Amino acid sequence: MGNENVRVSNLRTLVVGCTPLARKVVSLLDEISDLVGVVNLKPSLGTTKSNYDCMADFYKENPYNVFWTENINDKKTTKWMSSRYPDVIIQCGWSQIFKKEILKIPKKYCIGIHPSPLPAGRGAAIMNWKIIESNQTSVDWGNSLFIMEEKTDTGAVLDFEPLVIEERDDIRTAYLKVDSTALTMLERTIPKIAKNIETITPQDNSKATRYYKRTPEDGKISLEWPIKKICDFVRALTHPYPGAFLETKHGRIIIWELRRRYGFFSGKVGNVASIKNPQNSCRGLSIIINDKDCIEITRLSDENGNEFWADEWARMVGLKNGDNLIND
Repeated sequence: MGNENVRVSNLRTLVVGCTPLARKVVSLLDEISDLVGVVNLKPSLGTTKSNYDCMADFYKENPYNVFWTENINDKKTTKWMSSRYPDVIIQCGWSQIFKKEILKIPKKYCIGIHPSPLPAGRGAAIMNWKIIESNQTSVDWGNSLFIMEEKTDTGAVLDFEPLVIEERDDIRTAYLKVDSTALTMLERTIPKIAKNIETITPQDNSKATRYYKRTPEDGKISLEWPIKKICDFVRALTHPYPGAFLETKHGRIIIWELRRRYGFFSGKVGNVASIKNPQNSCRGLSIIINDKDCIEITRLSDENGNEFWADEWARMVGLKNGDNLIND
């Protein structure tokens, strides 16, 4: 974002969001529009979200413009939002579907931010799925602003900004790209809406694809998998998400960071090849997988949720070179 923001004081905007992106959108709209309100999820429910942000600092300064809710569609929330008389409502990472009573509130639009080049990639957990599918190669992708309807992700597109999911990205850095492109689109589109010169492009439903919601149990990995698949699962599900996990003889471990080790490694799948040994460049816990490939785990959590350097955890549970992580 540059310094050429143009304040659009005649456009009344309202944000519904509880994520780091919502915080950034609130800050931008406070600069370029008449921000009349923010709806956030009650903190007691935020603990169940992977990337919850209560934006306490903003609310401390603007308590009269904030409404805390458990259900975006309940009568109290709808009444409060209506009382702000928004021209535009912007939804940022809100998992509850807007019903028609909410969609009818703004004078112009309810706008969604969706991390895909709509109509491709409708649905949920989009960035996680794209990294999982990437096979450790760069993926040309994008981010869309669209007009929300009762059906999810089907409304006309107001703007699009491309992005690339790189091999070096994990889910955190991928979402930073989503945040950046979302702000670019809003900075471009909000002034156009205020002047009634926005472009509306209906989606071509014949080109639609959809991804589905993931659960923590979908993060289970196998040491029989190809090494690229294991690496992609880990980077797609690392913090702030629940993580990719492996069932071991020492209980479930959640793997937050790993890398591929190159060379020839002999032994059974699951055998410990090395534990933090500067002489062979091992920085963590190296495990033999599939056809004598090797992964080096650097950060993990145990089944009680305690996070460790992988080599520290290995020594705590008594693992030694040649031991099998999975079987006795």
